[in-house]
Amino acid sequence: MLPTVAAADALQTRGDQFTKQVTTSFVRAYPLIAASAGVAYRFDPVTGNFARETAIAGQVFLERASTIGRGRWNLGVSYQRVALESIEGHDTDSLSDLVPVARADAGGQVVGQTTFDRLDATAVTHVTTFSFTYGLTDDADVNLTLPMIASNTDTEQTLTTTSFLTGDTATSSATDEEDDVGAGDLILRGRYRFLEREPGALAAGLVVRFPTGDVERLRGTGEYEIMPALYASSRTWHAASWARLTLHLNLGIDVVAGDLGQSEGRWGVGGDWGVTEAATVGLAFLGRHPFERPVDEGFWDLARVLPGPRIGTAPLFGLTGDRPDYYDMSIGGRASVWRDTVIAFANLVVPLNDAGVRTGLIPLVGVEVAF
Repeated sequence: MLPTVAAADALQTRGDQFTKQVTTSFVRAYPLIAASAGVAYRFDPVTGNFARETAIAGQVFLERASTIGRGRWNLGVSYQRVALESIEGHDTDSLSDLVPVARADAGGQVVGQTTFDRLDATAVTHVTTFSFTYGLTDDADVNLTLPMIASNTDTEQTLTTTSFLTGDTATSSATDEEDDVGAGDLILRGRYRFLEREPGALAAGLVVRFPTGDVERLRGTGEYEIMPALYASSRTWHAASWARLTLHLNLGIDVVAGDLGQSEGRWGVGGDWGVTEAATVGLAFLGRHPFERPVDEGFWDLARVLPGPRIGTAPLFGLTGDRPDYYDMSIGGRASVWRDTVIAFANLVVPLNDAGVRTGLIPLVGVEVAF
């Protein structure tokens, strides 16, 4: 758990909100590996057998419209490292606010001030994700995903408090470090391909998040979430033996049951570049757009002791609380390492902006087995 940023009464409410915003936004930043398997099979009425589609999927975070195939199943395990980096562009391991915060007594009279000399907040999670996909029919499959998350959080803060009544000044420091491991939120997904034509295919998807992970331990969002989605994939263009191109588009609305304002519109667009029959590279751009601001306008503003002396206001750490838009780039790929049955994959998510709570680069590696 990331502790509240200060014990002073004037900062307590903001400190609690700071902790909540960082933890929930950080967990939502965990990229959810796609349920789409590396290989898919289609029934061939001529031979009476299932035949593998020609291309291996290169995308790791974009869903394809193609399903895995009736009676087929896929078991995957992946690892990714996610590290907290910034909030609204401010590095979380070097926050400071040296404009004094006014401290008042019960009658509202200013009796002192507090400066936030330094806050170092770090959080690193190691996410091992287990995923199982099963083909119900030729056009429908289901997926169950459960992450196991090991987290390390470390917070160090230094405050300087001055009393106007006595003239005394005191500096206090506090450190809080925690390690934890446990299950994250359980994810259930389903997909149904309802249209397939020469140009490509369309599928409807549904993602349900169950709040089985501990929010304070950076393992869950604490909310039930439902995301209806649309997945579109083009046909594969065979430009050359080393150049097979497939395009993908994902659109969805992640509805947060307990806080509809924090629901998000989500999208992803990208392409697969088939280099060989056994290896495909994937490039994608991903976006998340919360419906509302995380806090009310002016929430972060605090009464300050300004030169003069006079009383004014300024936001904690310079935070605005504006509604963030998140943009990321995903680059990686898959390769068959044994008979189209064992497939390895690797990927890197690169943040493209610094709005809201952001992580650094997110590397991912994994392997899946298809039958």
